[in-house]
Amino acid sequence: MSNSPQHPATGAPPEGVPASLEAIIDQARHTRQHHLDDIVRRLGRGERLTAEQIYDTLCAQTLCTWWLLVARHIEHADGGRLLPAQAVARFVSWITPYLDDPISSDPGTVQRALGLSSEHELALAHLDRSLALIRQGAARIFLTQAETLAPARSAEQSPSASTGQEATA
Repeated sequence: MSNSPQHPATGAPPEGVPASLEAIIDQARHTRQHHLDDIVRRLGRGERLTAEQIYDTLCAQTLCTWWLLVARHIEHADGGRLLPAQAVARFVSWITPYLDDPISSDPGTVQRALGLSSEHELALAHLDRSLALIRQGAARIFLTQAETLAPARSAEQSPSASTGQEATA
């Protein structure tokens, strides 16, 4: 785990401080684990989960999955000769469309338009909308973090430097 300071909302280093791919992946793992531990602890005590706790957990899980995929891509794509900066650039282009994830405007309108009659159907429509918003938020954070990477450091980093547990993640 990196001891470098991180922005609490985005996981990015403070302005002007270059990030390393390894630090971002470590932070993503730590954040995901923190939220998962919190959910398990709360459920174990019989507490109700809040929407914010679920949002934070799903967003952290999404970000961690994307960063672990970047690390795996570096290790395995192009016979392991892919530079970290190239892998990050590929994922930036793949994740950027999530910023424009189509989201229905109003769940009430969706209910009337689709003729949703049951609580189950309405809950699923709301959940689909929520998941799209979570993907958008995670995409914004991912892209912000990717922008903080120092090009020289990530290009010099060996393909296996930030991959350790990805195969088991």
